[in-house]
Amino acid sequence: METALVQKHTTTTPIANDEEQRKVCFEMFNAYWAEAINKGIPFDTVGTMSIAAALFALVAKHGPETTAEFVQDLAKSVLEDQFTSIRRAN
Repeated sequence: METALVQKHTTTTPIANDEEQRKVCFEMFNAYWAEAINKGIPFDTVGTMSIAAALFALVAKHGPETTAEFVQDLAKSVLEDQFTSIRRAN
């Protein structure tokens, strides 16, 4: 399955630094997420499809082994509450 994430794209105005790239990407992703929710797509479906699309792109660029290592590290980050805005009491 090829996704838009796998296809190479060129931009006319490259964004200079990593922090700005992440900020712009985050804003674009939030707009996409809101649009999907407004069209009636369940929150969980948007989330799982976003993860699947990202994994397809990462495997295409870095291969399955590197992607699996990244996912393992990501799982540790999730378990350490690095993706929650409100910390749970232990």
